[in-house]
Amino acid sequence: MNWDDLKELLDQGDLAAIEAAFDDAGPEERRALVKPVTEFERTVRKADFPTSRRYSAPLAVVGAAVLPMSALVPWLSRNSLDRPMRPDHRRLLRHYGTPALDHVLTVLRRRGVPWLPELADKLAQRLRPGGSPPTDLWRLITEIAGETLPDSDGYVFWWPLGIRNHVAEPRFLALVPRLFEMPHELWEGAGTWPRLLVKLAADGVLDRSMLLDGVLAALQLGVKRDGAETLITVHDELAPGLDEVAARTQDYIALLPDSYSTVAALAQRELKRLDGAGRLTTDALLDGSRAVFFRKEKKLVRAQLAWLGKVVGTRPEVLPAFVDALHHDAPDVQERALTRLLDHAGRLDAQTCADIAAVELPPDLRERAAEVFGTAEPEPLPVPVAAGRREMPPPITSVDELMAIFARSLPPEDPMVAERALAATVEFAFTDRAALRAAFTALHPGNPWYEPGLPDWDSMRVHAPWEGGEFLAVVRAATGDCQGGLTSPIPSAIPGEQEWAKRLERRVKHSRLPMLRLHEISIGLAHAPRPFLMSTPTEGSGLIDPEALAERLERAAELGFEPWPHDLALALLRLPRDAAIADRVRGSGAAGAEVAKWLDDGGLGHPEIRRAVVPVRIGPWAADYEDRTRVVVTFPDAAGPLRESFDSAATGTYSSADLARTAAPEFLPDHRDISAAHQAALFDDGARDIAAVLSALVDAHGPIGDGMNTVLALALNAREAADRACAVDAVITLTGREELQAADVGRALADLATRGEVVLGRVAQSVRDVLRAGLAGPAWELIAPLIERKLPSDGERPAPGLADLLALGVEVVGRTGSAEPVPGLPEAAARSGSSRFAKEARRLRALLP
Repeated sequence: MNWDDLKELLDQGDLAAIEAAFDDAGPEERRALVKPVTEFERTVRKADFPTSRRYSAPLAVVGAAVLPMSALVPWLSRNSLDRPMRPDHRRLLRHYGTPALDHVLTVLRRRGVPWLPELADKLAQRLRPGGSPPTDLWRLITEIAGETLPDSDGYVFWWPLGIRNHVAEPRFLALVPRLFEMPHELWEGAGTWPRLLVKLAADGVLDRSMLLDGVLAALQLGVKRDGAETLITVHDELAPGLDEVAARTQDYIALLPDSYSTVAALAQRELKRLDGAGRLTTDALLDGSRAVFFRKEKKLVRAQLAWLGKVVGTRPEVLPAFVDALHHDAPDVQERALTRLLDHAGRLDAQTCADIAAVELPPDLRERAAEVFGTAEPEPLPVPVAAGRREMPPPITSVDELMAIFARSLPPEDPMVAERALAATVEFAFTDRAALRAAFTALHPGNPWYEPGLPDWDSMRVHAPWEGGEFLAVVRAATGDCQGGLTSPIPSAIPGEQEWAKRLERRVKHSRLPMLRLHEISIGLAHAPRPFLMSTPTEGSGLIDPEALAERLERAAELGFEPWPHDLALALLRLPRDAAIADRVRGSGAAGAEVAKWLDDGGLGHPEIRRAVVPVRIGPWAADYEDRTRVVVTFPDAAGPLRESFDSAATGTYSSADLARTAAPEFLPDHRDISAAHQAALFDDGARDIAAVLSALVDAHGPIGDGMNTVLALALNAREAADRACAVDAVITLTGREELQAADVGRALADLATRGEVVLGRVAQSVRDVLRAGLAGPAWELIAPLIERKLPSDGERPAPGLADLLALGVEVVGRTGSAEPVPGLPEAAARSGSSRFAKEARRLRALLP
């Protein structure tokens, strides 16, 4: 076997023939092939994507046949063990033949080397938890590992891949305890394999105590909701007995404070069962009760109060737990706890009575407590402090600083970091392209995706344009050769450009401005370089100081070049609405004249922005539409193409995720309400992961109208507590800056609640946090319109969560001392009955004029 013969087999891609070629090869013959094989693989990795994929699987087999162990570890990690690929008649890559894994295993075993288990350990160290399943590499490791399997996190995380073929092997089962130490993703969407663990324990194959300890440990470490449900299923199917629960009392108590409600309910259930058998100590009951009373879920809290109420008669030492319950947010919980304490007031010592008197309670409960326990001066509300706007970091001054940013993320995730990186890339490509190329090549050696020069867009016709790819194209163009000069225009004919434009038109509906700008920069760097960008912000909100833009335009006129068109368009959008530089820039070339005309015409203008119910697409089919609340932006007729790109009717969409990107706050920093109007879709349906967008909207400028009010209302309704906290921070900051009218947000909440698009309980939790931040007046303005709108008419059932909102109203009015009456509340308070809604309505009515 020589290199020429082997190269011919590689070209053919016949894995079986490659395997057979090494049947009789000796050690010397294999060593002689190491150098040409590694040099060829290095060349292939630098080639285009189809070429690298074509040779990947054959090279995996060849490497297994000739390379030493140290070289095989990275080799098998980067080359494919799947079926080989080759392009079809349409240049699309297709699989063929048998998997390379089978041939690699055969070749390795025939070599007769003693280091296969060590190779397995080193390969296992390269696996990482999460992501796409490394099925083939995991199988290879398992087959060559020997009697003991690796226990690295990356290998153990993918343990379920071996259930079908290895579940009876002791070496495989020995890893089960490590499963409970894995990241939470292991248990999410796990299917049925965790229940197999219970069956193995029932059959005596696995240790039952180990499984139970593992489940409780994993629940304490923290898993997401789906993973928690999986672990709860395993726990319940194990059905622990009283002895097992008693031995793990502290583990169950540890689940009560901050786990998911279903996990806390499991712990509460098991501890109550233990207490029913007389095996739970009073200290443990008190610890568990305190943990539960820190939770917001009233179902758990009420269950704990009921449990304590049954035992307090014979165990008065649990009375301090009711004092802890007085600190709960829900007035009905406070009332139940206070009633128990009043019933047993004679058993309380002086210190406990003083502690009760010091608790902040709603006015009516405070009066009841004061009759028995006395009163204490309430703590004053804190003085809210508005956060300052984000500042723009200084420009990047060196190639090394730029590479440090790219090493962390490419493209950078933070919009302002990305803007600084874009500006530096354009500048360094103009002043020292060789240094930029050398630094970037060293950052990603041999990676074809980072090859200097414009991408071959024609060969990427199966991909839709996306911002990350366009940003990468900018960096590649900046490090490749330049075919134009300072005064060169953007060329009209570039290979693949027509195909790229078709894909943009066909697959990207409305988020075109960011991609058009990035695409233009990449082409400009390759054919029409410029020394700097016009659109780089000077403030952290995305604004450009008008004087800074004027200086850039004047410098461009001096150097004799015109800015790139989309770069200039974004600069226009980033100007303050009151920019007064039209006369100064009017004579700075065609670009200056364009800026002057934009300012003379009123900039982006003042479109109509209103909340409306519109049909929103919710699925892939033509009929998958649903009426939802959105914010519609309407410009006057003949507004021009740049303005129309933000017009809901002109674009044919209402707050779609695509349009939200074009109207991102950093692109419209002085038109906050237009931006917010187009972000509404991102905040709908629970408003998940909203921190970055909401923070950018808060830092933006411009008046607040239906757009921002609707976004804030939806944010206060966020599903997750962390997202609701971001909404509360936004209300605090905007109120502190005197930019927000809370009553307008309250009306937006009322509109959304009328259509069932907000959950009243979530809103109540958010507004309670606003109150605790010291904003009692705004808190009332937020909920008063909502209460008015949701009050039921005669014979109508109250909406879920309305009683909580009324109870919060009692708390707020108790802090403000007075508030405007709520229309319809007297009629609601006059309704007969003892429901919680009726009680809270009467309590609030008693406090209002």
